Amino acid sequence: MRRRVLYLVMFTTVLTLLVGCGGGSGGSSDGGSGTLSVSVTDAKPVIPGDPTELWIAFEEIRAHKSGGGWVTLPLPQTPLWINLLAFQEGATTHLVPPVRLDSGQYTQLRFEVSRAYMVIDGKPAVEIGLDVPSGFLRIDKNFTFDVPSGEAVDLTVDFDLSQSIVVTGSSEYKLKPVLHLVETQRAATIHGEIEADAFGDPAEEAVVTVIWDKNGNGSVDPYPNDEEYTKVIVKKANPSQPTEFSIFWLVPDEDYIVRIDVGEDDAVEHEEEVPSSELQPGEVFELNGGAAIE
Repeated sequence: MRRRVLYLVMFTTVLTLLVGCGGGSGGSSDGGSGTLSVSVTDAKPVIPGDPTELWIAFEEIRAHKSGGGWVTLPLPQTPLWINLLAFQEGATTHLVPPVRLDSGQYTQLRFEVSRAYMVIDGKPAVEIGLDVPSGFLRIDKNFTFDVPSGEAVDLTVDFDLSQSIVVTGSSEYKLKPVLHLVETQRAATIHGEIEADAFGDPAEEAVVTVIWDKNGNGSVDPYPNDEEYTKVIVKKANPSQPTEFSIFWLVPDEDYIVRIDVGEDDAVEHEEEVPSSELQPGEVFELNGGAAIE
């Protein structure tokens, strides 16, 4: 049986220590303006410790205009605490409510994070702090988008917790954010179903891995030729019926490979190419031709 892995286009995050810097102007304007809004989401990630909550404190978000300066984007409140594990299955929450910006091209977003912690169930529940180097992180993302005059632009940030939480040698947890950005209306989706019997016993969940097939050759190659985009958990939902799952907020027009692994033997039960020609803006790609994966 063929297996296919779902690895989505990965945007590499550059992390540097937060350096205080004042908000700049938006640079020259063509005389018009539009609006920008930014939302955040997460999947059902594979996270060390299997937490039930994971809270991130956002301090500031800025956008850089081509040929101009940095513009500070208003948060609903400062700091803005968000439990990312509460926003899955395509659900999002606002990071930046609609704000008016000079029209033109913007080339970068900057996210500043000050604190983070996760909660692990137990009696009592345990709260574990995530190490944020120097107390702050500045995450710069090169991401070009246009704000047309008189129009609205909406962006979605997929905060990929499956790659953002690192276990150190001292059994502590470090926050190393990996973000994926996409224009909301252009985001693509991968959908699949797994037969109940495929989960087996005692395994009751599957791990779906999405890989960015950067060279488009249809096979998984070592980094940097290919890159892991994300990993998500699919839990068995019904003892006799297939379990459905979706990977949301994918960047379209890119080649991916999806791998599905059930159980602890590290064997790949399903691997499938997701070619860019079949993952167009706003479209849904059906794994296994729409049939449940056995």
